[in-house]
Amino acid sequence: MKYEEFKEEIKAIAEIADSVPQSFKERCFEVLLQNLLASTPSTATAALPPVQQPPADTNDVKPPVGVNGTIPTPSQVKVLMQKTGLTQEDLSAVLMYEDQSVLFVHEPQTTKVARGQVEWALLLALKNGIESNVLSADPEKIRSVCQEKGFYDKANFIKNFKGTTTAGYFTGAMEAQGEAQKLTTEGMKELAKVVKDLSAAS
Repeated sequence: MKYEEFKEEIKAIAEIADSVPQSFKERCFEVLLQNLLASTPSTATAALPPVQQPPADTNDVKPPVGVNGTIPTPSQVKVLMQKTGLTQEDLSAVLMYEDQSVLFVHEPQTTKVARGQVEWALLLALKNGIESNVLSADPEKIRSVCQEKGFYDKANFIKNFKGTTTAGYFTGAMEAQGEAQKLTTEGMKELAKVVKDLSAAS
């Protein structure tokens, strides 16, 4: 409350208090002043500075599930886990999820080029499943990763996917410049084996 705003009212109260007997003056002044203050709550409130809300701390915003740290398990990955017994712990031991991308922290260590190629194809299907909810691998992306990781056999790259066993891992034949192929049930089982082996070796 500012004195200037109530100067006239206080003077009037003082004059009224002066008109009563001496023994009641002080009490009269107090009662009249309290009544004045009680009758002007909006003015008193307006004199108070507005309460400042603290700025929102963006560091306290919880990221949605699956963003940075927590590996998301969309429906197709859940199906994979149910069919094969893969666990979140198995996945966490082999890969991490940051900026909406899968990064492998443990990679195939086989010395056989053909086997390394197949393992990377399966792992890339898992990566795509986590990122896009489709357990499929693109032959040209597999080729690129195999070249980078040292598992590329140019002459036999496509042939390695057409063996008696490996052909059963995908729903269709892998072809150069061809479409991505989804994992079959056998492919899911083999992928789970690869992940568990990498997890055990970590």
